[in-house]
Amino acid sequence: MSGYDIAAAIRKTYLDSHKEKTLKHAEEVAETAVWLAERHHLDAEKARLAALLHDISAVYSPQRMYGIAKERNMTIDPAEEKYHFLLHQRISEIMAAERFGITDPDILSAVACHTTLKKNAGLYDKVVFIADKISWDQEGRPPYYDTLRQLAAESLDDACLFYLRYQFDHNLLLMPHRWITEAYEDLKTTLHEKEEKKEC
Repeated sequence: MSGYDIAAAIRKTYLDSHKEKTLKHAEEVAETAVWLAERHHLDAEKARLAALLHDISAVYSPQRMYGIAKERNMTIDPAEEKYHFLLHQRISEIMAAERFGITDPDILSAVACHTTLKKNAGLYDKVVFIADKISWDQEGRPPYYDTLRQLAAESLDDACLFYLRYQFDHNLLLMPHRWITEAYEDLKTTLHEKEEKKEC
């Protein structure tokens, strides 16, 4: 299928499951992801497809997501064990590959870590992660919107670190997933090393 056909199939999947609100969110995230991709000289189509797919597992209940994870013998993080909805990023990756035939590792990876990010995250991981936070799924603009968007326009790493620090500093995580903790420590180390090189 072409990118256009895949996008149409993705939209139909959301609508067939009466997930109009989730589709609206996914399309807004896709718009932001395209902006970020173009800003950072990345493939806008890849970013768009990853963003459209990032919440595709919303067609399942959290309990069903947990069942799928158990059936496939997936390693389940303690945060996912307690809050099954946190599995949605990884179940969305499975659906992207198996239902929509996505094979591009950049797209699959970005879908799989869009909520938590992960250590050694790739550029598309960071684009979709940030786009999801700028174009959040609640009413109005998030309190960090202006700062995050401004940082994202200049540096994906700075934007990711800002958002992760915001989450930890404001105790906004129900239970930190191992991936988000590792991503936070990894980015702090990476940016600290960059600053040291600048000073040399």
